Amino acid sequence: EEEQPVGAMLRALSGAFYAPALVRVCTRAVRQVSTKLDPRIEDEPRIEEIVDASRRRLRSLFERYGSSDYIGEPMSIAEHSLQSAHAAAKAGESEESVLACLLHDVGHLCGLEAGYAPGMEGCGTPEHERVGAELLKALGFPVSITRAVSQHVNAKRYLCGRDPTYMDKLSDASRTTLRFQGGPMSAMEVAAADADPHFPLALRMRQYDEAGKDPHARPLQLEDFEASISAVLRKTLRNDEAGHTYAHSYVLSSEQLRYWEEHGFLIVRGALSNEQVDALSEMTKKVVTDTKCKDILKHHEKVADGDVQICRVENFCLHHAWWGEFAFGLAKDLVSQAFGEEAVLFKDKINFKGPQGAGFLLHQDATAYATDELATRHISVLLAIDESTAQNGPLEVATALHTQGIFANEYGVITAEAEKSMAFTQVLVRPGDIVLFDSFLPHRSGSNLTQGWRRSAYLTYNVAAEGDLHEAYYARKKAAWAAGTAGSISINRDFAGQAVD
Repeated sequence: EEEQPVGAMLRALSGAFYAPALVRVCTRAVRQVSTKLDPRIEDEPRIEEIVDASRRRLRSLFERYGSSDYIGEPMSIAEHSLQSAHAAAKAGESEESVLACLLHDVGHLCGLEAGYAPGMEGCGTPEHERVGAELLKALGFPVSITRAVSQHVNAKRYLCGRDPTYMDKLSDASRTTLRFQGGPMSAMEVAAADADPHFPLALRMRQYDEAGKDPHARPLQLEDFEASISAVLRKTLRNDEAGHTYAHSYVLSSEQLRYWEEHGFLIVRGALSNEQVDALSEMTKKVVTDTKCKDILKHHEKVADGDVQICRVENFCLHHAWWGEFAFGLAKDLVSQAFGEEAVLFKDKINFKGPQGAGFLLHQDATAYATDELATRHISVLLAIDESTAQNGPLEVATALHTQGIFANEYGVITAEAEKSMAFTQVLVRPGDIVLFDSFLPHRSGSNLTQGWRRSAYLTYNVAAEGDLHEAYYARKKAAWAAGTAGSISINRDFAGQAVD
């Protein structure tokens, strides 16, 4: 059917979708609103959506980072976790207790996922028990599991406080982490633990923790426990212990949020399903070949050999269902967590960097977003459509300079003098990887020196409290072009190529 614009009320819910996108996106929006108003989750499809997302979230952590060394022990984090769970199951522990043992060190994985090197003198993520418990709560796990995970370090401290000789039984790595975890419990802390009816489980978990350090044990797989993970999540959600607002989508851990605040950018891997990653190229092609929608902006460049090739497409998420579902679903959820409040789409584009394709001079997006007129702060979501390599002009960021305000610039291009003082990190990503970056973070990219293409979508958001400014931004951009004050494809003059339209 021919696409038709939706009404004003549905625009408020879905972000101005046309008919093909309406059902999925508006359904998602209505469910998000109703979940916030009522913490109970009563419909089975919603429960299964959360179960699937939470299970995928954990699988990604274990598969991507579980093979890392377990804090100085002769095994990986995943091997240790699986052995601990197996020991608990052999001892006859409940299903929830077994899962608590399986997931007790997930906080270590969160630190690695965020981009941090192991702390505590190389022995792991500081406060990993808190980090892990917070993530598990946000994913929808019950209090019985999150409480046990949060207390498993205290069990070690308790045993050292009750019996000083217990410290002699600890491995070197465990003794090292103990120094960072508060040391042995005081007599007062021991008394408080003795009075806690839930603490015996934490003590038993400590036994299974120690039992899970056999480098010669039979290999186990996370799949062995996935049925239990699903069953416990379903039971929890049906009993009104609702998960995090973003459990159905992707929950950022506290370590990821800490990295984001410190560095001004964050790489998120594994947030898209395999099906979504497989669809990226085809969905991008549909945008490029769309000749019906007059709101979509297309830009081309002339490269060194005289060929003309596409370099940017803009303003398409409101008109293409797949991109709309991503923009108003996962991408918006990630940015809302980074903002700490609800986000709304500000602008959307895909940059195409073909063979010999030009890069972008050093700039801050804040100067290109009419920050002095529209929203005061923005966060962009880069979705990698193709792999970024050192040779095809990847994004380069000046880490942690997002708190320094606007740097000296000319038409948005940061001056050479300011650029000399900056150190840059190349952001190398694979298809389906996501990068969040702050609008005040200085960044640039070089030209594509390969014979392949590098395509990346950039969806930019502002906080919803400052208004829905998507139309206002594009009106401001067209006005700047008409006045001759804008660059060839942007309000900034940062594009290093020769635009031909």
